[in-house]
Amino acid sequence: MKKLSILLVGPTAMIFLGLIIFKSVLITFALFYGWLLIVPLFSSIRTTQPKMNLHKQFSRQSIGIGLISGLISLLAIYGAVTLLKETVFDLAALRQLLMDWNFTGNHVVWLVLILIFINPFLEELYWREFMYKLLETKTSITKTVVITSAFYSLYHLVSLVFIFTFPFNFIAVLPVFLAGLLWGYLRYKLQSITAPIISHILADLGIMLVYLTYIA
Repeated sequence: MKKLSILLVGPTAMIFLGLIIFKSVLITFALFYGWLLIVPLFSSIRTTQPKMNLHKQFSRQSIGIGLISGLISLLAIYGAVTLLKETVFDLAALRQLLMDWNFTGNHVVWLVLILIFINPFLEELYWREFMYKLLETKTSITKTVVITSAFYSLYHLVSLVFIFTFPFNFIAVLPVFLAGLLWGYLRYKLQSITAPIISHILADLGIMLVYLTYIA
């Protein structure tokens, strides 16, 4: 139970250390993605993992559902912020915050690319593959999906508290949780991590389009 708790809370601890203690997006990325990559990799070395069914992973259904759900997420994110940007953002404060976190300068392009192309892979492989498989052996599928979604949402709250104005910073966690439920359900229903990854990539692209349109 102690090990499981550490695995569930670990990513949030990395985000907290990077953003709150070190106040640096670069350090946050190193800590957070290092955890998401190294912990499952170390676990796979210690235990024998069943081979992945590539046909099921890359089926037309998985790819199609991933694209459709992702595009809906992208449009919902961009559309909601476009309509509510004057209410949910304090743009001057947010730009200053990003400068304090070193999310500025020439390396922003690389940070954006990481958030679009690396973040979805590592997050989905951690929550909807590594933690999913670990939890499904201990509890029901429903609880597995809910638990992974809840702890996936938890570390987003750490950053959203500062990005949005109150009470939208707390309300904004709800769509993150719902996205986690959707991707967990797709993982279960399709027995594939491909659909959640594709959907997540497009959702993150929506967030980056918001950044490039209204914040950068």
